[in-house]
Amino acid sequence: MFVYGVTLTDIHRVVRDVSSALYDGNITVRTGEDRSNRAGPRATFTLRATDTTGCGAKGSASAFGKGTGPNGRRRTISACWHAHYDVLAELFARFPATRVVTAIATYTAPTFRDRALATACRNVGNQLYPVTAPECCECDHADHLDDFDRTGYVDDSDWMPSGDAMRPNTNVDYFLDHLDHVLAEQ
Repeated sequence: MFVYGVTLTDIHRVVRDVSSALYDGNITVRTGEDRSNRAGPRATFTLRATDTTGCGAKGSASAFGKGTGPNGRRRTISACWHAHYDVLAELFARFPATRVVTAIATYTAPTFRDRALATACRNVGNQLYPVTAPECCECDHADHLDDFDRTGYVDDSDWMPSGDAMRPNTNVDYFLDHLDHVLAEQ
């Protein structure tokens, strides 16, 4: 994440405080770089979980149920969606002029909650096994999503493409005719 308006030291303090208060000290700054210059304070950072079985650890998005992590997923050192949300919410509470740019969205204090909750329904799995980021962990933070409009949520029954949409060049009638001819020849 790129953060404009705060230093890396400020970020470390926010992460430490949120981690201690909500995640039993399990969330830390994985990598970080202070990029402050004449334009002002700025930094980059990523979050991680120090214990993959601890609170705030993210499970993989795979759907095969062979892991020992949340919902049968493999365990990872990544921080979960809830941990990212809580850290950024606290960052904006302390530094309202901050701007955060991620691969998914750009956040400012006034737009943070709506944009962050919108990322909660993004599919981080695949088309056959859709999963949202909040479903990849064992956090019990339902208060994040209580008043969220779930329109477009990946588990909506009409979200999955039909078989024809997944193979747009498939002519079903041609296939069935061809199958009848092949079976008749045997």
